[in-house]
Amino acid sequence: MLRIIALIVGCVLFWLPSPASAQATQQQDQSLQEQFVPESFKLDASAVSSKTNWLWSTTASYTITNNSGMNLYLGVRQGGVTIGNCTDAQIRGALQFLPNPHGGVFSVDPQVGLPRGAYVPAGARAVGAIVFSNCPAPNPGFPTAPLSISLMVGKTFAPCVTHPPHPPS
Repeated sequence: MLRIIALIVGCVLFWLPSPASAQATQQQDQSLQEQFVPESFKLDASAVSSKTNWLWSTTASYTITNNSGMNLYLGVRQGGVTIGNCTDAQIRGALQFLPNPHGGVFSVDPQVGLPRGAYVPAGARAVGAIVFSNCPAPNPGFPTAPLSISLMVGKTFAPCVTHPPHPPS
């Protein structure tokens, strides 16, 4: 499992396409947690819904800026992304989905390898897109929708596997 110094849940509520900022919430590792302020991560995003052959999808393009003053490894917690009422997401770009640090089982695409946090130095940006399948209107009746992203943050790089694989028997 990825050695995460802290799991920072940046629950970002904003109205697209206006910019928003992520806030760090209280977590177990107070030493890293206490170093973050609401402005530590800035999130800018916009989204568009489209229909192709009777299938709807919504794509949210995002930029996360590391304003924490620290060189960090970032990822998005698997299952930790929603836009309005849509949750079936795939991520593209700099950040990967990372497994829950307390989960013991997760699947790995052998062509991609183990999930790992992306190195995002202080002041740098991570850019990408999140595609929500079967998502015609994230917030029915409104032109905008709230976006929530759970960031996983660490100070050091570590593979997602904490135990070496068992030798073949």
